Amino acid sequence: MAEIATWAGASSSDVALVMAEDPRVPPELHRRIVEVMDTAGYCALEAVQTQLGRPLQVAIVFHIGLGDGLEANHFYSPVASAIALASADAGAKVVQGAMLVNDDRELIELPSALRDGRCDAAFLLGAELNAEVVEGLRATGCPIILVDGYSAGDVLDSVVTDNATGARVAVEHLIAAGHRDIALLGTQPDCYPSIRERRMGYIQAIEACGLPKHFIDINYVFEEAAAVEALGYLRRHPAVTAIFGANDWTVVAFMRSARTAGFRIPADLSLIGFDDIDLATLVSPVLTTLAVDKALMGRAAFALMVHRMEVPTADPVRAVAIPSLVERQSVAQPRRR
Repeated sequence: MAEIATWAGASSSDVALVMAEDPRVPPELHRRIVEVMDTAGYCALEAVQTQLGRPLQVAIVFHIGLGDGLEANHFYSPVASAIALASADAGAKVVQGAMLVNDDRELIELPSALRDGRCDAAFLLGAELNAEVVEGLRATGCPIILVDGYSAGDVLDSVVTDNATGARVAVEHLIAAGHRDIALLGTQPDCYPSIRERRMGYIQAIEACGLPKHFIDINYVFEEAAAVEALGYLRRHPAVTAIFGANDWTVVAFMRSARTAGFRIPADLSLIGFDDIDLATLVSPVLTTLAVDKALMGRAAFALMVHRMEVPTADPVRAVAIPSLVERQSVAQPRRR
């Protein structure tokens, strides 16, 4: 990547972002880098694995909460699949691991896949790392790529979603449909960074139109409790005609409870989620949501791993996935109750 960057008159980070399909790369720079890569016949990890004399071994590490299993990772399975496919195409071997996190998704202990030194690089999916944990990871000598993950000081390479923009799009869609009292479900002021960014996007959209804010503050992890809290909020604030949820899973859990409580969706209450997990299309009505290209996030993570292996001293790189609105059946014009 360093050689490609030199020939293209760019930085190695630019090359990594082009491989990660990051939309922020200027079109002309993107074209130039792609042309140089094609001309040179660049093959990711080829030089690294030749130097090692063996295939690279990488770990894909899922987060699990206390009492949870890997099945809790509804968002991350497509991400992991894309990472695994890209790694296999490059001749690297893949192992799967788990890391224990608390309810705020802060890493509790280092994954065993990193402590035993058997991996050349690792992808950590969905965790927040404080400064102490970051130092512990660096001490292992294993390059780390965060996916939907955050590190103190942003010192590790990461692939994230533009959550604030996505949230603004969601709320603006509800406003365009005629809603003026829109509640936010499943966030808290000190929640996980990606969810906190969605909260900020909600606030920005609401304040831009001078509308009242409605916070149904509860951790999205406890989706059933969030549904109960939301029903109570609606009884106390009957003017609310729409809800934007922190993620699809929380909205779907609320949808079941709302229907039992007598709400017609979307006739009485419009709903929008975030993430576009498979479950969003399996409920009735099918859920309007912000789609995140999870396969793209996986491919982008692989590109950043290649960059870190080939240019170890480069500054941290953050690739960003831009979500898009998927209009389905859970949003309608508000009706008087």
